[in-house]
Amino acid sequence: MRKSPRGGFTLVELVIVIAIIGILAAIAIPRFVDIRTEAYKASGDSTIAAVRAGILTVAAKNQASLNTPSQTFPTNLEQDWGGSGNGGVLSAANTVCSAAAPCFELVIRGGVLDGNWKQKDAGGTVYTFTNLASAVAIDYTYSTTDGTFK
Repeated sequence: MRKSPRGGFTLVELVIVIAIIGILAAIAIPRFVDIRTEAYKASGDSTIAAVRAGILTVAAKNQASLNTPSQTFPTNLEQDWGGSGNGGVLSAANTVCSAAAPCFELVIRGGVLDGNWKQKDAGGTVYTFTNLASAVAIDYTYSTTDGTFK
């Protein structure tokens, strides 16, 4: 009588495969988290780039209307916070940007309605972009002297 060869994997082979998968996972998962964080930061940076373009447009209009050799940057990025006619003065700090209270409405038509953005100060110079999935918050501070964000 002939014995058929046994099929299957040995315990050692299975342990080696599991170890290799564990090592790959240990390397890949942190990198995936880093990529997500970078993507959320890029999302905030792209909004700031659009705001910056709007700031430069407003500064150029100010320069042309005032007929001055230098640009005048807006002191406040909020024209009319939430349509209340209050001239960009917030009633409370940490206001979340929404349709009722859009951010950056002086420099972007219609403003930013994204609830991930908050205006931290009533002066319209500090904004926080928060990734709601990871709770990572990034502050963007507007400089009224040169129209940039830091």
